[in-house]
Amino acid sequence: MKNLHNQRGAVLVTAMVILALLTIIGMAATNTSMLETMISATERTHSEAFYTAEAGVDHLRRNFKSVFLDKNMAKFAAGTDPDWDFALEGPDEIFNSGDDATGSTYLTGSRWITDGNLSGNYLYNVTVWDNDDGGTSGNEYRDDTDGIIYLRADARVPGGGSSSIEILMKGAATGGSALSGYGAQEGGGAGKNYGANDVDTVDASFSSQIQ
Repeated sequence: MKNLHNQRGAVLVTAMVILALLTIIGMAATNTSMLETMISATERTHSEAFYTAEAGVDHLRRNFKSVFLDKNMAKFAAGTDPDWDFALEGPDEIFNSGDDATGSTYLTGSRWITDGNLSGNYLYNVTVWDNDDGGTSGNEYRDDTDGIIYLRADARVPGGGSSSIEILMKGAATGGSALSGYGAQEGGGAGKNYGANDVDTVDASFSSQIQ
């Protein structure tokens, strides 16, 4: 009987050890699951912030496209290089009105979008500034001379996530010379020359064609 009681005691100790191990394993699994959940939530927040910042970049790029063409129409027609001066003068496009770029860094750029709302509290700010391209002295931060500016979007989202995207934008005219006239009848006379059957002679040196 004495040996039997000793064996029962050993079984109890073994059961308690196994129970303790299972408890430790269960706690570890719970902690791991909670950690993975937190990591997943953090990754989701960071992704949301990144895509919100990307939306801010796309927003201003899309708006700038038509404005850039409109502001540089005369330069396109003259065959000279376009510029981003209008963007560096701020959203009101008024020189030295308070929203102009005042330096060649992000902190001294011109804020074009403040609290742009993608959805709910997914917000972004978008700022532009000139690169160091040696503009006119005293106005170098608003005088774009190489058709290149910086654009940066800063986003913040629910959950405390934030992200920033910074890009370079280049605006340029490509393909063809300056438009200086209408050349549809150039060399189109019966004799395939510049005078035959034309009411007025077309200048033989004219070669620009609208593409």
